[in-house]
Amino acid sequence: MSLKTFRTPLAAAAVLAAVLTGGPVFAQEESEPVTGDPTAEPGLELRGRLDGERFDVWANLLGLTPHGSEETYTVYCIDIRTPLDTESPYAEGDWEESGVANLESVRWVLFSGYPNVGAADLIEASGGEVNPDWSDDEVAEVAYAGTQAAVWHFTDDWELLADNPVKGGNDGEDEAVLAVYEHLTEDTGRVPDPSEFVVDLEGEEDAGYEDGRFGPYTIRSNAGPVELEAEGGRLEKANGDEVGSLQDGEQFWIVLEEGSSEITVKGTAAYDLPVGRVFLATTEASLSGDAANRVISGESQKLILAEPRAGEVPAEWRFALDAPTDRPSESGGAQLPKTGSSLTVAFAAGLALLMGGLTAIVFAKRRNNATH
Repeated sequence: MSLKTFRTPLAAAAVLAAVLTGGPVFAQEESEPVTGDPTAEPGLELRGRLDGERFDVWANLLGLTPHGSEETYTVYCIDIRTPLDTESPYAEGDWEESGVANLESVRWVLFSGYPNVGAADLIEASGGEVNPDWSDDEVAEVAYAGTQAAVWHFTDDWELLADNPVKGGNDGEDEAVLAVYEHLTEDTGRVPDPSEFVVDLEGEEDAGYEDGRFGPYTIRSNAGPVELEAEGGRLEKANGDEVGSLQDGEQFWIVLEEGSSEITVKGTAAYDLPVGRVFLATTEASLSGDAANRVISGESQKLILAEPRAGEVPAEWRFALDAPTDRPSESGGAQLPKTGSSLTVAFAAGLALLMGGLTAIVFAKRRNNATH
């Protein structure tokens, strides 16, 4: 069974006016929790230890079909001690409500594991080998099992056995699953929170005018490449090429349209990060053990959706620029602008962050510039 990745574009809640009063602005955005029905397909049986005792478990391929959708999306178990109730619907909850530990580590596993990384690519990046005789579904099964094992390591303190970790895994599954597991549990990093992403600009105070253009200005971004566009002029690289996208630390120069003294530069950095969205059973029958597919423990297994969320960090800068008429080819910030006491730059950034029905947060920043 092929499980699709849940990809939902994340639109900015607001792009604020160019001139801001400063300080953070918080915007509320209510959203209905996603509900859906869980599915399970046979996977690999893994050998491991829990609380110092042998604890073998099936890493079945779990999915969630949201109500109103025909697609099934990849989810993982975050509750190894509890069987899955496939007869009761699930609704999106929050991490605190789930009582599951180590959110940051689990998010790292989802960020670095399957399906956010392709099955074959994950196995090979982990140092494992893909058996050429495996079908695509079998490759996905191995990648899923290694990722699920790593999730359980952090949520339930379960350990995958290094010796014969897959029951019957004699076609290379042993080595590949173990490689993925070790890759995702050793030296785990931290998935950045989208609210930490910033796109900014440096160089306004020191910019000069030479050979018909202003600059240089330096892009600062921890959200990846920044797509740039301009109204009222064009942006150039040092060699005169037109600017399209710049990385953190790269520079651009401004060339005004003839007769213009103002230009607006807009930048957008796009990101794609997984959000660990927790799903919990919704019915009393499921929680009491009276569901059609009875849960022996009287509780329903908790699930987490490995969902990549797309988002953008927009920024805008407005410049009032006048080229010196008496010394058109000299550089230096003191030459700018001809009229006015400062190189006026207004910065506006809007970012909406939606994590499992939580509030959207919009951050605004105003940058005040020194007088030239």
